[in-house]
Amino acid sequence: MSDSLGALRRRWPEAAEVIEGTRRWCVLTADALDVFMGMPPGCVDALITDPPYSSGGTFRGDRNQKTSTKYVNSDSLDTCRVEFTGDNRDQRSFMAWSSVWFGQALRAARQGAITCVFTDWRQLPTMTDALQGGGWVWRNIVTWWKPGNRMQRGRFSGSAEYILYASKGVPSEGQESPQNVLAIASVDGEDKVHIAEKPIELLRALVGVAVPGAVVLDPFCGSGTTGVACLETGRSFIGIELDGHHAEVARQRLAEAEADQRNILFPAIEPPTQRSLEDYLVEDAADLPQ
Repeated sequence: MSDSLGALRRRWPEAAEVIEGTRRWCVLTADALDVFMGMPPGCVDALITDPPYSSGGTFRGDRNQKTSTKYVNSDSLDTCRVEFTGDNRDQRSFMAWSSVWFGQALRAARQGAITCVFTDWRQLPTMTDALQGGGWVWRNIVTWWKPGNRMQRGRFSGSAEYILYASKGVPSEGQESPQNVLAIASVDGEDKVHIAEKPIELLRALVGVAVPGAVVLDPFCGSGTTGVACLETGRSFIGIELDGHHAEVARQRLAEAEADQRNILFPAIEPPTQRSLEDYLVEDAADLPQ
């Protein structure tokens, strides 16, 4: 592995250190395909990611709108509205692009690695085709049901997104065995630091399916929620994010999560209070028989 890490170490040394086990996490500001090209074969245990959907409308022109227009309710005044990139591909280019990065991720994955990839109902057929076109073995669909979403009279609610579960060959035995319907509320608008941010409870459930101590790769890491879940569950994390603003937010969140974990493992110990000789003499005198 050390020899094959040479190309990665020269350009992205932090990622090489995570793979070698000398570092817990890193977030690279880069295009995922560029990083994939430098990764050695079979170096990660799981691919858990939330790629741009290139969705958000009924017609082709709808997907060309700003992400804040497509994915933020007009009455959600307090939610994050910082735009993110890569969400405006037409259907053919989205299918081709997804197949390519799925294939590159497969090459970087170890035998038995698993993947959990988010999508919505519009792109579900395309993403399942791209997943299999990239060489992954499709194994299940997980439904993320978001209780509390607003209903519309006479229509089914739009209260679910989906996670494709697949593996490279026979999946390695993970740590947790969750149901394939997960009822977890969305992140409140005022708490979001990314328009498409997913709740940490949801990512903990997905990360739990990976082997203990896994190296988890997220090539579209956004604000770093997957990475936070990895650190909280004892796994390592390589995040890639094209947008510089969101990459920096992810680094800040991961640094805070790492500090929190360190404090849990090694809590601060209050120094002993300074006591005078007179204090000890008084206590000793009190213990003497009267």
